[in-house]
Amino acid sequence: MRLLVTAQFDEQGLTTLRRYGEVEYSGYGEQMRVLAGSKLVTALQGVNILVTEVDQVRKYTFPKVPDLRVISCCRSRPVNIDIEAATEHGIPVLTTPGRNADAVADLTVLFMLALLRHFGPLSGILREEGDPLEKLARVFVQYKGAELWEKTVGLVGLGAVGSAVAARLRPFGAHVVAYDPYMTAEQAGKVGVSLLGLDELLEQADIVSMHAGVTQETSGLMGAREFGLMKQGAYFVNTARSALTDEGALYRALRDGHLAGAALDVFDDEPPSPDNPLLTLDCVIATPHMGGSTAEVTIHQSRIATADLVRLFEGQKPLHCANPETLDGFQW
Repeated sequence: MRLLVTAQFDEQGLTTLRRYGEVEYSGYGEQMRVLAGSKLVTALQGVNILVTEVDQVRKYTFPKVPDLRVISCCRSRPVNIDIEAATEHGIPVLTTPGRNADAVADLTVLFMLALLRHFGPLSGILREEGDPLEKLARVFVQYKGAELWEKTVGLVGLGAVGSAVAARLRPFGAHVVAYDPYMTAEQAGKVGVSLLGLDELLEQADIVSMHAGVTQETSGLMGAREFGLMKQGAYFVNTARSALTDEGALYRALRDGHLAGAALDVFDDEPPSPDNPLLTLDCVIATPHMGGSTAEVTIHQSRIATADLVRLFEGQKPLHCANPETLDGFQW
């Protein structure tokens, strides 16, 4: 059995995989490369298992790599893999849901605290020239902060990240509500969250935080109408996907003072242009889609991917498969 591992992977996972076959580790981070097209086809000759994170495995790849039997994709949603083509060729595509849930949840709560304490404008004040006493007066009068205590936080989406955010908010004494049409009240209750309709959540929340996946139903979910429903002076956080929101509508809601601030890790164009209107606003905290980028994510995805591959090696069904129909009667 030959395995090519191009995803970021830890040594413990590699050691486990070596018990089952010959492992070539060529992490894309170390190599600074993404395999696609003919380069991917060449790399996969004689390879039975590809463990990938960013390589582009398209329809035309599969007929040219006859030895490939399994793809393990270190992502929650394997957008870099042609799932339909993999299924046609009987190749299971394993996934690693929740691999970066803790990382994104940490950043989300950091964003909430930074907005409530006005980190953006306060940092700017320190860099300004001027009378120190006047600056102090502005800090204590104009930018008095707030606590998460007894704030209503509305989570749009209560999957792995949303649930992790809810758990982190509980010790702060926040009241957490969520909109998730795929979650039952009983399931939400287990993580201490009350379910509401979207409009009701927007009207009640002091902070609205996005944690939904992008589908036909959720694309553009937050537009001018929805931002208008939010409380005057509320805050908006998006560490999920920009496609969930109308950037222009968000900008106008912030510019016109309806919303007090926003913290964004995602943009329509990534990285955003320096002249993106949102970046001109002092009330916006922005990061370049790095919510899931921590050293620990490598460990998380390695353990999830390794555990499912071991299940497959041992004749068991893996827990996370994007095309489970390929597992029926699967043979090496």
